[in-house]
Amino acid sequence: MIYLDNAATSKFKPRCMFDAMFCRLSDSANPGRGGHNDSLDCAIMVNDARATLKTLFGADDDYHIVFTSGCTEALNLAIFGYLADNIGGNVVTTVFEHNSVLRPLNNLLQRNVIDGIRYVSPSDPSQCVSAEDVAKYVDGNTRLIAVNHVSNVTGATADIERIGELANSMNIPLLVDGAQSLGHKRLNVGKNKISMLAAAGHKGLHGSQGAGFLIFRKDMKVRPIRFGGTGTFSDSLIQPEDAPEGLESGTMNTAGVIGLGAAAQWTYDNFDKINSHIGYLASQALYGLSKIDGITVYTKTLSGVISFNVNGVDSSEVADYLNDNEIAVRNGLHCAPLAHRFLGTEKQGTVRMSIGYNNNAYHVSRTLDVLEKFCKLPRP
Repeated sequence: MIYLDNAATSKFKPRCMFDAMFCRLSDSANPGRGGHNDSLDCAIMVNDARATLKTLFGADDDYHIVFTSGCTEALNLAIFGYLADNIGGNVVTTVFEHNSVLRPLNNLLQRNVIDGIRYVSPSDPSQCVSAEDVAKYVDGNTRLIAVNHVSNVTGATADIERIGELANSMNIPLLVDGAQSLGHKRLNVGKNKISMLAAAGHKGLHGSQGAGFLIFRKDMKVRPIRFGGTGTFSDSLIQPEDAPEGLESGTMNTAGVIGLGAAAQWTYDNFDKINSHIGYLASQALYGLSKIDGITVYTKTLSGVISFNVNGVDSSEVADYLNDNEIAVRNGLHCAPLAHRFLGTEKQGTVRMSIGYNNNAYHVSRTLDVLEKFCKLPRP
């Protein structure tokens, strides 16, 4: 199978991730939930992973990092946890957001926790959201700006550096969804004025499923969305709120967290090699798609994420044909309905091929050949 669904989960995983996870799973203990040496050793490894990730993303002592089950939980924690103490006002976000942002915000809107949601559409033909685009929607009642760094539909990249400057100048917290960008785009939460950064471990960071994190400024009050055992203040029936323990109730995915720390370090040690490889293959794919009659390409910038359609054919039919030819892609709305409304593809969806470090030139050429053959099939 040629795997071109790396935006969902990266196929390639570095050996160091497996080694770290196997080591932990073969000597399991619950970090911070006991005074014995195994528990303490495990807690040290988790804290080492925290330190690694904070360093990679420029989070100094002004930031916390909390481990989550993935980017969905991280975004939920950021949105529900922060806006719980910031009732009223509006939230500014973009049409390229994933449902992990859209659904929490609309839940708050339905419950009158916030007064409105303002959706930013990119004005540039590249589809990249700019600070100027965002500035049109913010005002004195804006409680939060939430921006998808890289679209999981088209790969369009928001100008986080200048959006961060805008948010900082107006004293509005900036939440960045880094699910698709981390491992592929360099981010520094301090320099880029990012208040909260949500991440998935199993995509560009090459970790396992079930481990992600939220980095946020210590001067922000983020309340828990899970309640239970924290290993701290166990005599109290009231949930502690101190980060990170108060926001990590229950037994964490210790092996996944430790593996994520190792995988993320490997990814950034090999950042240029990984992304030059992906960029070369993506350029070949975009060029090849542009030469096939009957295909519309929606991706306007070079990215490992590429969306397209065969004209007049539902995206599911194309994906099924590719699957029958041992090529794995993603079709449909990609959990980002407003992006498809913006693109005019909300009924058809799109076919998404997402290139990773696992892919090679043959994978691209074979996919293009199969698509060209499909486009030439007779249709009623």
